[in-house]
Amino acid sequence: MSKPENRIMRQLMIPELLKILELSLLELLAFVGPVLLLGLLLGSMEKRANIYFRKNIGNKALLLTAWIGVPVHEVGHLLMCWLFRHKVTKVKLLDLKSKDGTLGYVRHSYNRKSLYQSVGNFFIGIGPILSANVFLIVSMYLLLPEIFREITGQMLLFSSMTAFGPSGLEYIAGFLLSIVSSLFDLSNAGNISFWIYIFLAFGVSSHIALSTADLKGAAKGLPALFLLIVLANILAYALDVNTEEALTRTFLYNMYLLAFTALSVIFSGINMTAGYFINSYRSLFN
Repeated sequence: MSKPENRIMRQLMIPELLKILELSLLELLAFVGPVLLLGLLLGSMEKRANIYFRKNIGNKALLLTAWIGVPVHEVGHLLMCWLFRHKVTKVKLLDLKSKDGTLGYVRHSYNRKSLYQSVGNFFIGIGPILSANVFLIVSMYLLLPEIFREITGQMLLFSSMTAFGPSGLEYIAGFLLSIVSSLFDLSNAGNISFWIYIFLAFGVSSHIALSTADLKGAAKGLPALFLLIVLANILAYALDVNTEEALTRTFLYNMYLLAFTALSVIFSGINMTAGYFINSYRSLFN
């Protein structure tokens, strides 16, 4: 091929490469954006709730739920470490006697030359959100099967493409309201399984938030994750696969994630609200 022809080929490839990079960036934002925003939201609610409870009840209030919430949080990190072949050097699922206040941790190392293990940093960082959601869903399935069937039916409806329409916000609000009404129906008051689930849910939701270290760890995996998405899109382009469909699927995935994480957000919100009222009550009489 002559030099002019080479130059023409490069000129033709540049727009396509820019399109691939743009699509890859959109897919990355669609995939990780909601997860990180949820992590920040849950972190903010947990931090505020902990301030209220420590101020008015002390650390014992946090330790009451730590025995279930902290192990679920750390198991999320641990499972992702195993999945992405990181070397786990030390694990503490629960440490109530920690001098620095750290209730649990998972320490790990990885091969920086491995794209797979580098991508794993993101999933290890967000692992607690995944493990908490799985715990809430499985425990509901076991303890409250009828409510589970009702809520999962709502989740499947919510995660349909209709949620992208103009009335999406109203749909989300209606979905969240339907979960609350299903869970906190007066008919559940006499069901011991309901109260066991509520206690477990509060325990997990009280410790679901991503710490600063978790967020930093997840951020370390973003460059590798972006590179992986770019490579996948280049391969799809070479094979003449419609890559824009992947973006739609990514948004649909996030609808499922948002639907399942709604339980965590609801219980974290209730936990924060309870702390606020306890704080307001004590302030009123002090």
